[in-house]
Amino acid sequence: MPIHNEDEQLTQQAFAFITHESNSRVLYGVLKRLNVRPGDPNFDDAVSEGRLIYVAVFKDYVNAFGEQDADALRRYAYQRLYWRLLDWLRASTRRLSHQSELSDTVVNQLQNTEATAIDMETHDFINRLIATCTPTEKKLLSLLLDEEMTISRAAKSLHVSRPTLYKHRERLAAKLQTHFPEFF
Repeated sequence: MPIHNEDEQLTQQAFAFITHESNSRVLYGVLKRLNVRPGDPNFDDAVSEGRLIYVAVFKDYVNAFGEQDADALRRYAYQRLYWRLLDWLRASTRRLSHQSELSDTVVNQLQNTEATAIDMETHDFINRLIATCTPTEKKLLSLLLDEEMTISRAAKSLHVSRPTLYKHRERLAAKLQTHFPEFF
């Protein structure tokens, strides 16, 4: 029974220690380093979890070193809090990623048949365009449209010069005007 009282007393000392202004700064410093700000939706949960971790770290420190050097304890606690809160944030992010709901934007897009029809037209248009392209032009289109690369980056990726890609781009523009005059 005395062990239980000693543990309770150590827990009370830990809470008294972490709620002191100079010691609570450690927790808020860790939260700042982790980019958890007061406006974030999980800020309050992170503070609560951080306090519980801070108490456990305090108890571990006192049990391991048997002394309460406040400066040494704050340095020790900072790194422990950082790693444990980082693990907690990762776990909560993993949990939340499996529970995401459809946003209003997604629902509106699904209900908007006109937008869906336009997307289908665009997809059909691109497929018809690709059918008229050479393999190099297909690669260029893929890099420019899918990968959103600049001409310079596409040239490096394809191991050709920029002027060569400019010529391919001009040929693509000519094909567009020839095969798809309705778009011009």
